[in-house]
Amino acid sequence: MAIDPEVISPSSKKGSRAGRYFPKWAIYSSSGVGVLLLISLIKTLLPLIGMAFLLAFIWSQSTTNRRY
Repeated sequence: MAIDPEVISPSSKKGSRAGRYFPKWAIYSSSGVGVLLLISLIKTLLPLIGMAFLLAFIWSQSTTNRRY
């Protein structure tokens, strides 16, 4: 049940919190979606970074002059 901000003076403790009601399920669901997005981003970027390092290593090995 929300408290009307006009009924309670803003100087009291309940009056200062009256206009800032945000449901807990919205906070938990948005943090869950954020974690899922972060995991999917990491799963996408890690193979690309690994392939870039592998290609850089192959390129550096192929361009060096070796004398046997």
